[in-house]
Parts: sequence; C-alpha cells; structure tokens
Amino acid sequence: GDKSLKTRKLKHDVIAAIGDLIEEIDTCYDQISEQAVEHIHQNEVILTLGRSRTVKEFLYAAKEKKRSFRVFVAEGAPRYQGHALAKELVEKGIQTTVITDSAVFAMISRVNMVIVGVHAIMANGGVIAPVGMNMVALAAQRHAVPFVVVAGSHKLCPLYPHNPEVLLNELKSPSDLLDFGEFSNCMNFSTQDGTPLLNVANPTFDYVPPKLVSLFITDTSMSWGHG
Repeated sequence: GDKSLKTRKLKHDVIAAIGDLIEEIDTCYDQISEQAVEHIHQNEVILTLGRSRTVKEFLYAAKEKKRSFRVFVAEGAPRYQGHALAKELVEKGIQTTVITDSAVFAMISRVNMVIVGVHAIMANGGVIAPVGMNMVALAAQRHAVPFVVVAGSHKLCPLYPHNPEVLLNELKSPSDLLDFGEFSNCMNFSTQDGTPLLNVANPTFDYVPPKLVSLFITDTSMSWGHG
C-alpha cells in the first residue's frame, strides 16, 4: 500500500543520491587537477605527507602541462603511504625525494609550497588530516611556505571540531609501531597496581587549525584559508 510506495520512493531517492555522490567524487579529481597549472610553477619544490589520491592527480596534471618541479614526500609513518606515492610519482617522471616525517622541519626551507590532502574540512576551516600533518603545517608557517589543501567538496563537514559528535581521533593497533616479538619481555613489566609500564599510542589523525591553512582548492572553488 501507501507505506511500501513511500519505502520504494525513499529507496530510489537514496540510491539516486548515492549515485550522484559517487559521480561527484569521480569528477572532483579532474576538476581539482585542472587548477594545478595555476598553482605549480616552473622549478618549484613541493612537499606533501603520506599518500593522497587528490594530491597525486594534482601533481600528475601539472606534469602533463609540462611543468618541471620536484616533490619531497614525507613518508607518513607508521603506515608509510608516502613510499607508495613516491613510486607513483617517479613512474610519471616526477623528480621525487622521500624524507622521514621528522625531517620536515629540516627540509622545509627548500620548499616553495606544501600541498596535502585531508580527511575532512571542518566548519571553522580547520582540517582533520593524517597524523603528522599539524607538524608539517607548523613548519610551513614558521618558514612562510604556503600550506595548500586540495580536497573534493564531499570532504566539507558541517561540524565544528569542538562538537562532541566529532571524534577527532582513533587509535590504531600498536603492532603498526612495535614488533611484539621484540617487546614481549617488556609486556610483563607493570606498576604495583598492575598497570603496564609500556604503552603504545598510535593516533590516526591530526587536527590542523584554520590559521595554518593558506589555501583550499576544491572541485567547486578556490578559497583562501585563515593562515
């Protein structure tokens, strides 16, 4: 009856909306990449952290427009996704240097621009990004290097970071950091009340405040950050 008709319509609307979103995500890379040539200039040195498909496509587009530039890729420990990105960039003929995350401050003075992808852009203009990104943003600010976020408009989030619904972090498995075989003898050490002496913190995300972001490049527009 009426109810099943409503349910069918709702189902149809949801499927259509999901279809639109998938299409939007698919096209956003092209729309963002089209802007690459306006931002990446000849002989520039760009730094990124980890592996973002949006950043990769952005750099590919600049390369296809015959821009000559170099990329420093901070490896993105402990998952080291930067290694995969470095390989992909080299395969496209882009000159690439892999650096440790801890070398970002040491190398940033040679960099013209930081270009990164993020997990979400919050309502206040801050971003949720892979862990280590706030350090990169601080290094960029310290050396007056533009910190540019490339992200599809589907990454825009209507919430503020202080909103209780926003879980700013999640902890990943300690095994990303430690080989438990090596540390097995430490596992038994504990305080008198039984609390283990060895703990492992492996956060997934960083929050980068809006004042550290210079520019947002999305598939719908380009807007200056607060930084």
